[in-house]
Amino acid sequence: MTYTSFEFFVIYFGATFLLYTIAPIKYKKYALLLGSAFFYFVATRGHIFALIASALLTWGAALLIQKQNDEFAAKKKLVEKSERKALKAKYNKRKGLICTAGVILNLGILLVLKYSNFFVSTFGAIFKFDAPELHFIQPLGISFYTLQAVSYIVDVNRGKYKAGKNPIDIFIYLSFMLTIVEGPVARYDQLGTQLVKGEKLSFKNLQMGYQLIVWGLFKKVVIADRAAEFVNNVFDNTGKYTGVVVIAGILFYTLQLYCEFSGVMDVVTGMGELMGIKLPENFNRPFFAKSINEFWQRWHITLGAFLRDSIFYSISLSKPFMKLTKSARKRFNPYYANLIPTAFALFFVWFANGFWHGSGWKYIVYGLYYYVLMMLALFMEPLFAKICKALKINREAKPYALFQMLRTFLIVNIGMLIFRADGLRAAFRMLISIPQLNLAALKPGSGNGLGLDLKDYGILVVGTGVIFLVSLLREKGVDIREKVYRMPFVVKFVGYLAAALLIIVIGAYGDNYGVVDLIYANF
Repeated sequence: MTYTSFEFFVIYFGATFLLYTIAPIKYKKYALLLGSAFFYFVATRGHIFALIASALLTWGAALLIQKQNDEFAAKKKLVEKSERKALKAKYNKRKGLICTAGVILNLGILLVLKYSNFFVSTFGAIFKFDAPELHFIQPLGISFYTLQAVSYIVDVNRGKYKAGKNPIDIFIYLSFMLTIVEGPVARYDQLGTQLVKGEKLSFKNLQMGYQLIVWGLFKKVVIADRAAEFVNNVFDNTGKYTGVVVIAGILFYTLQLYCEFSGVMDVVTGMGELMGIKLPENFNRPFFAKSINEFWQRWHITLGAFLRDSIFYSISLSKPFMKLTKSARKRFNPYYANLIPTAFALFFVWFANGFWHGSGWKYIVYGLYYYVLMMLALFMEPLFAKICKALKINREAKPYALFQMLRTFLIVNIGMLIFRADGLRAAFRMLISIPQLNLAALKPGSGNGLGLDLKDYGILVVGTGVIFLVSLLREKGVDIREKVYRMPFVVKFVGYLAAALLIIVIGAYGDNYGVVDLIYANF
């Protein structure tokens, strides 16, 4: 099931949007409930029980935590001030146990259904036995809705907001059709409250939503799906291609993944905007980043925020970690004293980042690849600063910023090679084959099996240029969407129709192109 299909637009989202539009405010959430449940039931062929179990578990755990909060609030007024600290500790311990149980059970469902074969095969390799292959049905979007369930329980435990009493509200939040397949990983206060209370239709929202949908379709259908032809042919035949073809395959995959993932985010955000529902931002022009850390603050933003809040802060604010920080400050200079404990916490963040993406060692290596490079950069920063000072390099100058962007882009593309290759050995073979340059292999129509002709190359080049230009203008603070909205209605109406027609004419679909499934739907 893909968000860019005619079937989804008309049958699932179209029907839900119509119901949502005509329903009174207090009944709008039930339109989302019916539409999302029907979409999920059909898309998974009836395998909706894991989602229901997660929603009930999340609702129950949060409600029990809220009960402890309410009891403490009532009892603290009845005891002396000197006794309140002990009373608070008692209720915090109860809340902690409930929160831990709720998180572990939710993650346990994810680990069993998604990672069982990985664990069994790993143990088989270590202890030298033939590991049986387990057959579990992996529910659609389990990696996304599980993170949302965990974030809800943790946020209620931290007192960010009160637990909802109605389990239907939690199910709507976890199953919302626009986020269940590829995210974003939205917190309850970012999304759930909007879904439950309902939003009014507005003409501006219709226009702004349409803009995003068309822009997202351009990135997905015109660019990403066309680049997929080249990428699949290169990565599925690693022994056939070397040199410049491998380089092009990596670059095209980076282009494909960015245009597909950010394009789909634009589509679902636009569809949400049609209904007046605002989804959290998931991409912020990541290829203008000057460091790995900045790149991941701009790429898959909601996943990074979840890992930061749920893992990094949980570890860094724990008592053992605080003792480690205090000990480091006694033994090292201030810079490394703060960096060493941070490096310890970040290891778990990046391990989880890689492991979340898939049940294989290449995904773990993918996460730790970024961790190692980030740590090297942080630990070597004092030395880099001295070298730049000695060589009189202005680190604030634009040429240095450009160098940083290109360096980050190179690092990211090597990461993309690890991410896309069929295992770590295949990634290594492709990497060492790069020096064997062969420009002739890229010639369109040469029968090289890469799947693209001259027209395809032209569309990719021009389309990438358009995306870069739009991103550059937005990076400089130009609000293109608002400028288009303020144009005379006739002018922008013609533009809207022309944009839709362009996608229909040059989109990568039909006899010459295969059906391209959503990449992140597999995670």
